[in-house]
Amino acid sequence: MLFALLFLVLSGVLIGAVLWIVHDTQEASLIRANDADIATVINGFRDEGIDEAVEVVRQRLGSPKYSRIEARDCYMLLQSDRGGKLAGNLPLLPRRLGIFTLSVDRLQLLGRGVEIAPGVHLFVGRSPADISATRQRILHAFGWIVLGATIIAVIVGMFLGNGFTRRVDAIARTCEELAAGRWDERIPSSGRGDEWDRLSGAINEMLNRIAALVDNLRQVSSDVAHDLRTPLTRMRNRLEEARARSAGSSGDSAVIAAAIDDTDQLLSMFEAVLRISQVEAGTRTRTFAVLSLSELCEKVFQMYLPVAEDSGRALTSSIARGVAVLGDAELLTQMLANLVENAIRHTPERAHIRLSLDRAGDRATVSVRDDGPGIPAQEHEKVLRRFYRVSNSRSTAGHGLGLALVAAVAQLHRARLTLSDAAPGLEVTLEFEPPPAA
Repeated sequence: MLFALLFLVLSGVLIGAVLWIVHDTQEASLIRANDADIATVINGFRDEGIDEAVEVVRQRLGSPKYSRIEARDCYMLLQSDRGGKLAGNLPLLPRRLGIFTLSVDRLQLLGRGVEIAPGVHLFVGRSPADISATRQRILHAFGWIVLGATIIAVIVGMFLGNGFTRRVDAIARTCEELAAGRWDERIPSSGRGDEWDRLSGAINEMLNRIAALVDNLRQVSSDVAHDLRTPLTRMRNRLEEARARSAGSSGDSAVIAAAIDDTDQLLSMFEAVLRISQVEAGTRTRTFAVLSLSELCEKVFQMYLPVAEDSGRALTSSIARGVAVLGDAELLTQMLANLVENAIRHTPERAHIRLSLDRAGDRATVSVRDDGPGIPAQEHEKVLRRFYRVSNSRSTAGHGLGLALVAAVAQLHRARLTLSDAAPGLEVTLEFEPPPAA
C-alpha cells in the first residue's frame, strides 16, 4: 500500500507536469495563430490602406463573397473610433491591447488586441475549447492508466508482501523454537539463492556455532557433575564405615556425621545440575502427553501440606478441576514441588502459602504465592540462574538451583514464567499454552 500510494503521488506529479506542458504548448500555438492573422491584416493595411485591411479580415473569416477559406474557431473584429465596426464576426468591444481572455455571449476567447493605426483597433481571438478538451482527454487516459497501474501495484505489493511476511514468519518461528530449547531448528531455505537465502544461511551458520558451544558447555558441566558424583559417593560410603567403627567416640561420630551431611548436599547439588542439563537438552519432549494439571497440583499440595504444618506455615490451595496441559508429568511435579518447597523454606513461621490453578480461556495458570520477605524486583531475573542466591537467603539450606530447574522445565513446556511482588511476599506464575486438539 505504501508503494501504491507513492506511485499515485508520483503519477499526480507527472500528470500535472504533462498538463502544464500540453496547456502551455497549445496556448502558445493558439497565440501564434492569432499573431499570424494580425500580421496578415497589418501587412494589408500597410500596402493598400484600411480597405485592404477590411478585405483581409473578411477573407480570413471565410466570407463566401471574398473567399472560400474557412477559419475554424477564429474570431476577428476591426473597428475604428469614428466609423465603429469595420469588419469581423464579433460585436463592438472595449478597446484593449495585449493578450487577454474575453467572454462574448458565453463564449470564451483567448486573443490579442493591437492598434494598427491611430484610432483603428484590431482584435483576433480563438476559443481555447481544444485546450480544455485535450486536458479532459489526458486526464481520462491517465485516470485509466493510474487505476490499472494501481491495481497491478497493489496485487504485486500483496504478493511481495506475503512472500516477505512468510520469510519473516519462518525466521520468527525458528527463533521461538530456539528460545524453547530446540537447538536443532534452523531457518528453511527457498533454494532461490536470493538475499533471504543468504541471510538464512548466515543465521543458520551462527546458530550451528552457538549450538555447538552450548552443547560443549552443557556437556562439560554434566561431565563434571557426573565425574564428581562418583568419588563423592565413595567418600560418603567410607565416612559411613568410619562412623560405624567409631560408634564409641561421640566426638568422632559428630564430625563424621557433619561430613556426611556436607557430602549429601554436594551430591544433591550435582543431581540438580544433571537434572537441569537433561531438561535443557530438550530430549524429554518426546515423551510429552496430554495430562491433568489439576491432579498434579493436588498431588503436590497433599504431599507438602504436612511439611508446611510441621514447619509452622499455612499451605492452602485453589485448584480448578479438569485443567489439562501437554507435558511431562515427572518434570511438572518436580517444578511444582520446587516452588512450594522454596516458599516453605524461605518464609518465616506462621507465613501463608497458596497454590492456585486457574483457567483463563484456553490457557492454564499456576501460581505459588506467599507473604514472606519476597525477592527484590531487580533480582527476579537473577534468581533463575544456576547457583544464584539472594543475600537474605544464604543462611538457609539450599544451593541456588531450585528456581533454575523451574525455569528450565517452564521453558521446555513453553510456559511463561513470571516473578512478581505479592506485597508482601513473592508470587511465581506459570502460564501454559493450551494442549493440542485431540
